[in-house]
Amino acid sequence: MSKIKCVIIVLLYTCYTGCCANQNNNKINEKQVKERLDIERLEREAEKTVYDDGGIFYYLEDKEEDGTNVIIQGDKIDGFTEKRTSESSYYWNYKKYYPNGIIKEKGTFFSSTSIELWHSFDEQGNLIKTEDKDKKFGKFGYKDVLSFLIENNYVEEVEKGACKSVFKITITFSVEDLIWRIIASDTYFMVNDYVLDGNTGEIKEHKVYQGGQM
Repeated sequence: MSKIKCVIIVLLYTCYTGCCANQNNNKINEKQVKERLDIERLEREAEKTVYDDGGIFYYLEDKEEDGTNVIIQGDKIDGFTEKRTSESSYYWNYKKYYPNGIIKEKGTFFSSTSIELWHSFDEQGNLIKTEDKDKKFGKFGYKDVLSFLIENNYVEEVEKGACKSVFKITITFSVEDLIWRIIASDTYFMVNDYVLDGNTGEIKEHKVYQGGQM
């Protein structure tokens, strides 16, 4: 084989392998970016508020066929948040996006308390951290709180994971004190205010008062 033919074969092989490598890299990058916010949809459908400096705040609210409420808001400086809630559940999903729309963080809340596994991502969408939020709870967790509400007739469980109630209920958890606080207000603004031990579920305090009074 002549030297010229050898050179041509080597060049062709180099070009082929280089193209394959670029294609593989593109496939890897596509897989790495797991989730991305649809910025184009925000531009089309969101309500826009213009800041004094010319920046734009986007707000989009939507309801899906299954009744899930979706609220997306934010700007191209600090990024965006997405909340997916349901009137029949105390569990809801949260996502935070970088200004370019790539996923930054996602997880689940029980009322106002983060629960289960939360995932954090870098600006390319690569998973960089997973945190178990359930580790902060004592032996009496959020599922026990929901059972407490059902047993005391503040909430009616219509099916697994779905509830309905005539009460407006606020649930918070204190990591420092390891306590749950439940505030249930009925249609007559009568408030039941509970403090529950985060380990035993014991009622440490229970107040009843008219709304606006303590």
